[in-house]
Amino acid sequence: ILVKSMTDPFYGVKDTVKTQTERVQVKYEKLLAMVRSPDSNSDFKESRKVLVKELRAVDKDIKELRKAVDMIDKNRQKFPHIKDAELNSRKQFVEESQRIVNEVKLGIESPAVRRRLEEEENKGKRETYEETTNALATNAVHQENSRFIKDQRQQVVEMHKMQDANLELLGKAVDNLGETGRVIKDELREQEELINGLSEDVDKASDKMSVVQAALTKLLNSKDGCQIWTIVILGLILILLVALVIWT
Repeated sequence: ILVKSMTDPFYGVKDTVKTQTERVQVKYEKLLAMVRSPDSNSDFKESRKVLVKELRAVDKDIKELRKAVDMIDKNRQKFPHIKDAELNSRKQFVEESQRIVNEVKLGIESPAVRRRLEEEENKGKRETYEETTNALATNAVHQENSRFIKDQRQQVVEMHKMQDANLELLGKAVDNLGETGRVIKDELREQEELINGLSEDVDKASDKMSVVQAALTKLLNSKDGCQIWTIVILGLILILLVALVIWT
């Protein structure tokens, strides 16, 4: 076979097709195992995609082999070294390889595979939706936290402004209270001076009244009418003097 493969390219392509076909069968079995185990964490869609790619490659090589076999079959006189048994063996290999490829092609398009593929796509969509929803929720929470922190900071700033304004008002009130205290103190001092002056005037008036009362007493002891009128006039003068002292 080694000698034949060196002179006939069929055998080189045949070995490649055989290897590809066996690999396709192994991957197809793994794909069916994924279908039977829906809880598998394997990437079903990607596995099927790789299998489809390899099927196309091996299918292309089988077609080339078929063309070569058909050409030999139609031109037997040009290939006398290829016996009928060898030609039939080649035809058989091509047909068997094509049968395997067609079987796998049908298998990956079966309802079970399609259903598994749809389930994974739906799962991917759900995961994408959940990730998007979670991201939006996280972003919303972050925005809400940022807004809350911003509001708190603004409230602190406003509170500080209010405290400053209240302190300023309190300072002005203290200043006004001090000024009012000074005014009251001055008024009390002036009233004290007035009271002291009034006391002196009252004392003076009292002394004068004592003198007048002594004179009145002396006059009243006399029986003279002139003296009585004099007492009345002096009494009026006394009242006038007292009134002047009080009012001034």
